[in-house]
Amino acid sequence: MDKQKHRLLIVEDDISSQQYYTIILEDHYDLEIVSTVAEAKKALVNFKFCVAIIDISLPGGENGIDLMKFMGEKYPEKPTCIALTAHAFPQNRIEAMEAGAAEFFTKPIMSGVLIDSLEKHIKALGC
Repeated sequence: MDKQKHRLLIVEDDISSQQYYTIILEDHYDLEIVSTVAEAKKALVNFKFCVAIIDISLPGGENGIDLMKFMGEKYPEKPTCIALTAHAFPQNRIEAMEAGAAEFFTKPIMSGVLIDSLEKHIKALGC
C-alpha cells in the first residue's frame, strides 16, 4: 500500500521555477502549483496543505507577503510557509518573517536545502 503524500501548495509565477519544483518534489509530495495570490486563495478553500512554498514577487496586485498575512488571519491552522525570493535584501526577510514565514530563502535554492526544510516542517507538524 502506498503511503499518502503530503500536500504542498507552491505559489510561483516563474515557469522555470515551477518546473524545477515539479522535478525535485513530485515523486514525494502531492503538489498544487499556482501562479497568483488569487489562485492560491482558491486552492486554500479546496484543499488542506501541510506546507506552502511562496514566492514573494507575484503578479496580480498582491504578493507573497500579502498571502501569508491573509493566511494568518483567515486560516488559524494555515500551512507552514516557506518564503522564497530572488530579492536578497534584509528588508525582504524581515517582512516575510513578520508576515508568518517559518523560513526565508533566496533563489536559486538547492534542492537538498528545500527538501530538508520541507521534511523538518512536516515532521514538526505531524501532518
